[in-house]
Amino acid sequence: MPDLLHEYWENENGGEFGPVKERNDRLRPTLMPNARLVFSLRASTWHQAMQLHNKRLDYGDYVPVEGLSDHIYTDAEVVEQDTYLRIRNRR
Repeated sequence: MPDLLHEYWENENGGEFGPVKERNDRLRPTLMPNARLVFSLRASTWHQAMQLHNKRLDYGDYVPVEGLSDHIYTDAEVVEQDTYLRIRNRR
């Protein structure tokens, strides 16, 4: 099953968590000035990522919103992220 790299960024006003995407990296300096990377993790679904996020931050079990189905990451999403990470890691 494919998995994506997720990151948790934090500044004095809070945190941001999600899969690594070029758009998120472009917007972060404006939306979260002075943010620092706190941790990274890999997950194959959004619910798995959120469970790992909650465990890492000691928030307890992740309980999805009722009726919200899990998003299972696709091979296409992995290719898109891997392509971006190759560019991002050269900066």
